[in-house]
Amino acid sequence: MASFDHTHYVPFLKGKAGEFAALAQLSVDQRQPLTPLIDVPPERVKFFKGGQFQIETVEKALAGYAEQIAEAWGSVDHCFVDLGGFDPDHRMDDGRHPLTAFFEDARAAGIAPIPVTGIDRDRPQLDAVREVCTTWRLGAAIRLRRPELQKNGEQLREVLPKLLALIDQQPHQIDLVLDFGELLKSQVTEVEQEARSVIASFPFLDEWRSLTLCSGAFPSQISDFVGTQSSGERPRRDFNLWQRLMKSGAPLSRLPAFGDCGVAAADWPSAFNPMEMNPSCKIIYASDEEWLIEKGRSFRDYGGEQYRTLAAQVKARPGFLTASHCQTEKKVIDCAANRGGTGGLKEWVTAATRHHIEVVSRQLASLP
Repeated sequence: MASFDHTHYVPFLKGKAGEFAALAQLSVDQRQPLTPLIDVPPERVKFFKGGQFQIETVEKALAGYAEQIAEAWGSVDHCFVDLGGFDPDHRMDDGRHPLTAFFEDARAAGIAPIPVTGIDRDRPQLDAVREVCTTWRLGAAIRLRRPELQKNGEQLREVLPKLLALIDQQPHQIDLVLDFGELLKSQVTEVEQEARSVIASFPFLDEWRSLTLCSGAFPSQISDFVGTQSSGERPRRDFNLWQRLMKSGAPLSRLPAFGDCGVAAADWPSAFNPMEMNPSCKIIYASDEEWLIEKGRSFRDYGGEQYRTLAAQVKARPGFLTASHCQTEKKVIDCAANRGGTGGLKEWVTAATRHHIEVVSRQLASLP
Protein backbone atom coordinates (compact mmCIF):
# COMPACT_ATOMS: atom_id res chain seq x y z
CA MET A 1 0.00 0.00 0.00
CA ALA A 2 1.50 3.32 -1.08
CA SER A 3 1.17 6.51 0.92
CA PHE A 4 -1.09 9.31 -0.30
CA ASP A 5 -1.46 13.04 0.35
CA HIS A 6 -4.26 15.57 0.96
CA THR A 7 -5.49 15.43 -2.65
CA HIS A 8 -6.59 11.81 -2.14
CA TYR A 9 -10.21 10.84 -1.37
CA VAL A 10 -11.36 8.16 1.08
CA PRO A 11 -15.12 7.56 0.67
CA PHE A 12 -16.62 5.65 3.59
CA LEU A 13 -19.17 3.18 2.19
CA LYS A 14 -21.79 1.11 4.00
CA GLY A 15 -21.70 -1.84 1.63
CA LYS A 16 -24.97 -1.24 -0.19
CA ALA A 17 -25.37 -3.03 -3.50
CA GLY A 18 -25.87 0.35 -5.16
CA GLU A 19 -22.56 1.61 -3.72
CA PHE A 20 -20.70 -1.43 -5.02
CA ALA A 21 -22.26 -0.90 -8.44
CA ALA A 22 -21.01 2.71 -8.36
CA LEU A 23 -17.45 1.56 -7.65
CA ALA A 24 -17.65 -0.96 -10.48
CA GLN A 25 -18.61 1.79 -12.93
CA LEU A 26 -15.57 3.96 -12.21
CA SER A 27 -12.86 4.01 -14.85
CA VAL A 28 -9.23 3.11 -14.14
CA ASP A 29 -8.29 6.80 -14.07
CA GLN A 30 -11.15 7.62 -11.69
CA ARG A 31 -10.00 4.94 -9.25
CA GLN A 32 -6.44 6.23 -8.92
CA PRO A 33 -7.10 9.20 -6.58
CA LEU A 34 -9.33 7.34 -4.14
CA THR A 35 -9.22 4.48 -1.64
CA PRO A 36 -12.64 3.44 -0.33
CA LEU A 37 -13.15 2.40 3.27
CA ILE A 38 -15.83 -0.29 3.36
CA ASP A 39 -17.73 -0.78 6.60
CA VAL A 40 -18.84 -4.39 6.30
CA PRO A 41 -22.51 -4.53 7.35
CA PRO A 42 -22.48 -6.41 10.67
CA GLU A 43 -24.70 -9.27 11.69
CA ARG A 44 -27.39 -6.93 13.00
CA VAL A 45 -27.68 -4.99 9.72
CA LYS A 46 -27.91 -6.37 6.21
CA PHE A 47 -28.92 -4.54 3.05
CA PHE A 48 -31.67 -6.12 0.98
CA LYS A 49 -33.49 -4.57 -1.97
CA GLY A 50 -32.76 -1.03 -0.85
CA GLY A 51 -33.40 -1.63 2.85
CA GLN A 52 -32.11 -3.57 5.78
CA PHE A 53 -33.14 -6.64 7.69
CA GLN A 54 -31.80 -8.23 10.81
CA ILE A 55 -29.74 -11.39 10.45
CA GLU A 56 -28.48 -13.58 13.24
CA THR A 57 -25.04 -14.95 12.41
CA VAL A 58 -21.68 -13.71 11.20
CA GLU A 59 -21.72 -16.62 8.74
CA LYS A 60 -24.63 -15.02 6.91
CA ALA A 61 -23.17 -11.52 7.26
CA LEU A 62 -19.88 -12.51 5.59
CA ALA A 63 -21.19 -15.03 3.08
CA GLY A 64 -19.94 -13.94 -0.34
CA TYR A 65 -18.93 -10.49 0.88
CA ALA A 66 -15.29 -10.66 -0.23
CA GLU A 67 -16.52 -11.73 -3.67
CA GLN A 68 -18.81 -8.67 -3.81
CA ILE A 69 -15.84 -6.40 -3.12
CA ALA A 70 -13.79 -8.24 -5.74
CA GLU A 71 -16.52 -7.75 -8.33
CA ALA A 72 -16.94 -4.07 -7.51
CA TRP A 73 -13.33 -2.98 -6.89
CA GLY A 74 -11.18 -5.66 -8.49
CA SER A 75 -7.85 -7.10 -7.47
CA VAL A 76 -5.48 -4.28 -8.45
CA ASP A 77 -6.44 -1.37 -6.19
CA HIS A 78 -6.34 -1.43 -2.40
CA CYS A 79 -9.27 -0.63 -0.14
CA PHE A 80 -9.75 -0.42 3.61
CA VAL A 81 -12.12 -2.95 5.20
CA ASP A 82 -13.58 -2.46 8.68
CA LEU A 83 -15.50 -5.15 10.58
CA GLY A 84 -15.71 -2.96 13.67
CA GLY A 85 -19.50 -3.06 13.77
CA PHE A 86 -19.60 -6.78 14.51
CA ASP A 87 -20.36 -8.05 18.00
CA PRO A 88 -16.87 -8.68 19.48
CA ASP A 89 -18.06 -11.92 21.09
CA HIS A 90 -19.36 -13.50 17.89
CA ARG A 91 -17.35 -16.11 15.99
CA MET A 92 -17.76 -18.18 12.86
CA ASP A 93 -19.27 -21.63 13.26
CA ASP A 94 -15.77 -23.15 13.19
CA GLY A 95 -14.51 -20.76 15.89
CA ARG A 96 -12.55 -18.37 13.65
CA HIS A 97 -12.63 -14.64 14.29
CA PRO A 98 -14.80 -12.88 11.65
CA LEU A 99 -11.84 -10.74 10.54
CA THR A 100 -9.70 -13.85 10.01
CA ALA A 101 -12.50 -15.49 8.05
CA PHE A 102 -13.03 -12.43 5.88
CA PHE A 103 -9.36 -12.14 4.96
CA GLU A 104 -9.18 -15.82 4.09
CA ASP A 105 -12.16 -15.24 1.79
CA ALA A 106 -10.43 -12.14 0.43
CA ARG A 107 -7.34 -14.12 -0.51
CA ALA A 108 -9.52 -16.66 -2.33
CA ALA A 109 -11.34 -13.82 -4.11
CA GLY A 110 -8.05 -12.27 -5.21
CA ILE A 111 -8.41 -8.88 -3.52
CA ALA A 112 -5.91 -6.98 -1.36
CA PRO A 113 -7.76 -5.11 1.41
CA ILE A 114 -6.17 -3.28 4.34
CA PRO A 115 -7.57 -4.28 7.77
CA VAL A 116 -8.94 -1.51 9.97
CA THR A 117 -8.52 -1.54 13.73
CA GLY A 118 -8.49 0.97 16.57
CA ILE A 119 -7.86 1.55 20.26
CA ASP A 120 -11.49 0.61 20.93
CA ARG A 121 -11.05 -2.94 19.58
CA ASP A 122 -10.66 -5.96 21.84
CA ARG A 123 -7.61 -8.20 22.08
CA PRO A 124 -8.95 -11.02 19.83
CA GLN A 125 -9.56 -8.51 17.02
CA LEU A 126 -6.07 -7.07 17.45
CA ASP A 127 -4.61 -10.58 17.37
CA ALA A 128 -6.49 -11.25 14.15
CA VAL A 129 -5.18 -7.99 12.63
CA ARG A 130 -1.62 -8.89 13.62
CA GLU A 131 -1.96 -12.26 11.88
CA VAL A 132 -3.31 -10.59 8.74
CA CYS A 133 -0.49 -8.03 8.76
CA THR A 134 2.11 -10.78 9.16
CA THR A 135 0.65 -12.81 6.31
CA TRP A 136 -0.27 -10.04 3.86
CA ARG A 137 2.45 -7.48 4.67
CA LEU A 138 0.22 -4.62 3.52
CA GLY A 139 0.06 -2.78 6.85
CA ALA A 140 -3.15 -1.71 8.56
CA ALA A 141 -5.36 1.30 9.21
CA ILE A 142 -6.07 2.73 12.65
CA ARG A 143 -9.46 4.41 12.91
CA LEU A 144 -9.91 6.80 15.81
CA ARG A 145 -13.37 8.15 16.54
CA ARG A 146 -14.24 11.51 18.06
CA PRO A 147 -14.39 10.44 21.74
CA GLU A 148 -10.93 8.90 21.38
CA LEU A 149 -9.62 11.96 19.54
CA GLN A 150 -10.74 14.14 22.43
CA LYS A 151 -8.01 12.57 24.54
CA ASN A 152 -4.99 14.81 24.94
CA GLY A 153 -1.78 14.22 23.05
CA GLU A 154 -0.05 12.63 26.02
CA GLN A 155 -2.80 10.02 26.38
CA LEU A 156 -2.56 9.10 22.70
CA ARG A 157 1.22 9.07 22.95
CA GLU A 158 0.85 6.41 25.62
CA VAL A 159 -1.94 4.35 24.00
CA LEU A 160 -0.84 4.24 20.36
CA PRO A 161 2.58 2.58 20.89
CA LYS A 162 0.83 -0.18 22.85
CA LEU A 163 -1.62 -0.68 19.99
CA LEU A 164 1.20 -0.75 17.44
CA ALA A 165 3.05 -3.33 19.51
CA LEU A 166 -0.03 -5.56 19.72
CA ILE A 167 -0.42 -5.63 15.93
CA ASP A 168 3.37 -5.66 15.37
CA GLN A 169 3.43 -2.60 13.10
CA GLN A 170 5.30 0.71 12.90
CA PRO A 171 3.73 4.12 12.11
CA HIS A 172 5.07 4.07 8.53
CA GLN A 173 2.99 0.91 7.96
CA ILE A 174 -0.21 2.52 9.23
CA ASP A 175 -2.91 4.59 7.53
CA LEU A 176 -4.32 6.86 10.21
CA VAL A 177 -8.02 7.76 10.01
CA LEU A 178 -9.45 10.53 12.20
CA ASP A 179 -13.21 9.88 12.15
CA PHE A 180 -15.34 12.64 13.66
CA GLY A 181 -18.60 10.89 12.74
CA GLU A 182 -21.88 12.70 12.18
CA LEU A 183 -21.37 16.42 11.65
CA LEU A 184 -24.26 18.60 12.75
CA LYS A 185 -24.65 22.27 11.80
CA SER A 186 -24.03 23.35 15.40
CA GLN A 187 -20.76 21.38 15.57
CA VAL A 188 -18.79 22.62 12.56
CA THR A 189 -16.76 25.28 14.38
CA GLU A 190 -16.26 23.03 17.41
CA VAL A 191 -15.08 20.08 15.31
CA GLU A 192 -12.79 22.32 13.28
CA GLN A 193 -11.10 23.50 16.48
CA GLU A 194 -10.85 19.92 17.78
CA ALA A 195 -9.37 18.68 14.50
CA ARG A 196 -6.75 21.45 14.48
CA SER A 197 -5.80 20.65 18.04
CA VAL A 198 -5.64 16.90 17.39
CA ILE A 199 -3.45 17.24 14.30
CA ALA A 200 -1.17 19.78 15.99
CA SER A 201 -0.48 17.50 18.95
CA PHE A 202 -0.77 14.06 17.38
CA PRO A 203 2.12 11.73 18.19
CA PHE A 204 4.46 10.67 15.37
CA LEU A 205 2.47 12.88 13.00
CA ASP A 206 4.96 12.82 10.12
CA GLU A 207 5.62 9.10 10.41
CA TRP A 208 2.18 7.68 9.55
CA ARG A 209 1.85 6.25 6.04
CA SER A 210 -1.20 8.42 5.40
CA LEU A 211 -3.54 10.73 7.31
CA THR A 212 -7.27 11.07 6.59
CA LEU A 213 -9.90 13.22 8.26
CA CYS A 214 -13.49 12.07 7.90
CA SER A 215 -16.92 13.30 8.96
CA GLY A 216 -20.43 12.73 7.63
CA ALA A 217 -23.02 15.42 6.99
CA PHE A 218 -25.69 13.46 5.13
CA PRO A 219 -28.82 13.00 7.30
CA SER A 220 -29.84 9.67 8.77
CA GLN A 221 -33.47 10.42 7.94
CA ILE A 222 -34.18 12.42 4.78
CA SER A 223 -37.83 12.60 5.82
CA ASP A 224 -36.84 14.87 8.71
CA PHE A 225 -36.28 17.76 6.30
CA VAL A 226 -37.70 16.70 2.91
CA GLY A 227 -41.33 15.62 2.82
CA THR A 228 -43.16 13.52 0.25
CA GLN A 229 -43.31 15.13 -3.20
CA SER A 230 -41.01 17.97 -2.21
CA SER A 231 -37.50 19.32 -2.73
CA GLY A 232 -34.68 20.08 -0.35
CA GLU A 233 -31.02 20.93 -0.02
CA ARG A 234 -28.46 19.70 2.48
CA PRO A 235 -25.17 21.57 2.81
CA ARG A 236 -22.06 19.44 2.37
CA ARG A 237 -20.73 20.53 5.76
CA ASP A 238 -18.19 17.69 5.83
CA PHE A 239 -16.38 19.02 2.77
CA ASN A 240 -16.77 22.60 3.99
CA LEU A 241 -15.15 21.61 7.31
CA TRP A 242 -12.21 20.05 5.49
CA GLN A 243 -11.84 23.14 3.27
CA ARG A 244 -11.79 25.37 6.35
CA LEU A 245 -9.00 23.28 7.81
CA MET A 246 -7.05 23.65 4.57
CA LYS A 247 -7.53 27.39 4.12
CA SER A 248 -8.13 29.21 7.39
CA GLY A 249 -6.19 29.83 10.57
CA ALA A 250 -2.67 28.65 11.27
CA PRO A 251 -1.34 26.16 8.71
CA LEU A 252 -1.70 22.51 9.69
CA SER A 253 1.57 20.71 10.31
CA ARG A 254 0.32 17.89 8.05
CA LEU A 255 -2.57 18.16 5.60
CA PRO A 256 -5.07 15.28 5.86
CA ALA A 257 -6.77 13.57 2.96
CA PHE A 258 -10.53 14.05 2.78
CA GLY A 259 -12.98 11.36 3.85
CA ASP A 260 -16.76 11.45 4.00
CA CYS A 261 -19.75 9.11 4.14
CA GLY A 262 -21.04 10.12 0.73
CA VAL A 263 -24.82 10.04 0.44
CA ALA A 264 -25.26 7.84 3.53
CA ALA A 265 -25.50 8.59 7.23
CA ALA A 266 -22.38 8.29 9.36
CA ASP A 267 -23.89 5.77 11.78
CA TRP A 268 -25.50 2.39 11.21
CA PRO A 269 -29.31 2.57 11.32
CA SER A 270 -31.32 0.31 13.57
CA ALA A 271 -32.29 -2.94 11.90
CA PHE A 272 -35.94 -3.33 10.98
CA ASN A 273 -38.25 -5.62 9.07
CA PRO A 274 -38.07 -5.05 5.29
CA MET A 275 -41.70 -6.11 4.99
CA GLU A 276 -42.56 -2.92 6.86
CA MET A 277 -40.49 -0.74 4.54
CA ASN A 278 -42.12 1.48 1.98
CA PRO A 279 -39.27 3.61 0.55
CA SER A 280 -39.99 6.65 -1.55
CA CYS A 281 -38.51 7.37 -4.93
CA LYS A 282 -35.84 10.04 -4.61
CA ILE A 283 -32.92 11.47 -6.52
CA ILE A 284 -29.91 12.73 -4.56
CA TYR A 285 -27.53 14.90 -6.55
CA ALA A 286 -24.28 16.41 -5.25
CA SER A 287 -23.27 19.91 -6.29
CA ASP A 288 -20.08 21.66 -5.20
CA GLU A 289 -21.71 23.07 -2.05
CA GLU A 290 -24.74 20.92 -1.24
CA TRP A 291 -26.85 17.88 -2.02
CA LEU A 292 -29.99 18.51 -4.04
CA ILE A 293 -32.80 16.13 -3.13
CA GLU A 294 -36.02 15.51 -5.03
CA LYS A 295 -38.39 13.16 -3.27
CA GLY A 296 -41.49 11.48 -4.67
CA ARG A 297 -43.95 8.99 -3.31
CA SER A 298 -43.74 5.30 -2.44
CA PHE A 299 -41.94 3.22 -5.06
CA ARG A 300 -44.02 0.19 -4.11
CA ASP A 301 -47.36 1.98 -4.45
CA TYR A 302 -46.69 4.41 -7.32
CA GLY A 303 -43.87 2.79 -9.31
CA GLY A 304 -40.77 4.16 -10.98
CA GLU A 305 -42.37 6.38 -13.61
CA GLN A 306 -42.33 9.21 -11.07
CA TYR A 307 -38.54 9.28 -11.50
CA ARG A 308 -39.15 11.11 -14.78
CA THR A 309 -40.74 14.03 -12.94
CA LEU A 310 -38.04 13.97 -10.28
CA ALA A 311 -35.31 13.92 -12.96
CA ALA A 312 -36.86 16.92 -14.70
CA GLN A 313 -36.90 18.78 -11.37
CA VAL A 314 -33.24 17.97 -10.69
CA LYS A 315 -32.28 19.03 -14.23
CA ALA A 316 -33.98 22.39 -13.68
CA ARG A 317 -32.09 23.12 -10.44
CA PRO A 318 -29.33 25.78 -10.64
CA GLY A 319 -26.67 23.36 -9.33
CA PHE A 320 -27.17 20.83 -12.13
CA LEU A 321 -24.02 20.33 -14.22
CA THR A 322 -23.72 19.72 -17.95
CA ALA A 323 -24.12 16.34 -19.63
CA SER A 324 -20.36 16.13 -20.11
CA HIS A 325 -19.64 15.95 -16.37
CA CYS A 326 -20.35 12.24 -15.82
CA GLN A 327 -22.85 9.45 -16.50
CA THR A 328 -25.29 10.67 -13.86
CA GLU A 329 -26.12 13.88 -15.73
CA LYS A 330 -26.88 11.86 -18.86
CA LYS A 331 -29.05 9.49 -16.82
CA VAL A 332 -31.01 12.42 -15.37
CA ILE A 333 -31.39 14.11 -18.76
CA ASP A 334 -32.50 10.92 -20.50
CA CYS A 335 -34.94 10.04 -17.74
CA ALA A 336 -36.47 13.53 -17.82
CA ALA A 337 -36.79 13.30 -21.62
CA ASN A 338 -38.57 9.93 -21.40
CA ARG A 339 -35.67 8.12 -23.04
CA GLY A 340 -35.00 4.58 -21.82
CA GLY A 341 -36.16 3.04 -18.56
CA THR A 342 -36.45 4.84 -15.27
CA GLY A 343 -34.48 2.39 -13.15
CA GLY A 344 -35.33 1.55 -9.58
CA LEU A 345 -34.17 2.30 -6.05
CA LYS A 346 -30.79 0.57 -6.40
CA GLU A 347 -29.97 2.26 -9.72
CA TRP A 348 -30.53 5.71 -8.26
CA VAL A 349 -28.39 4.91 -5.20
CA THR A 350 -25.68 3.92 -7.69
CA ALA A 351 -26.11 7.14 -9.65
CA ALA A 352 -26.05 9.28 -6.48
CA THR A 353 -22.95 7.54 -5.09
CA ARG A 354 -21.00 7.56 -8.36
CA HIS A 355 -21.82 11.22 -8.98
CA HIS A 356 -20.83 12.20 -5.44
CA ILE A 357 -17.48 10.43 -5.81
CA GLU A 358 -16.84 12.13 -9.14
CA VAL A 359 -17.76 15.59 -7.81
CA VAL A 360 -15.44 15.20 -4.80
CA SER A 361 -12.62 13.82 -6.96
CA ARG A 362 -12.93 16.79 -9.32
CA GLN A 363 -12.83 19.23 -6.42
CA LEU A 364 -9.75 17.60 -4.91
CA ALA A 365 -7.99 17.42 -8.29
CA SER A 366 -8.26 21.20 -8.58
CA LEU A 367 -6.24 21.74 -5.39
CA PRO A 368 -2.70 23.07 -5.65
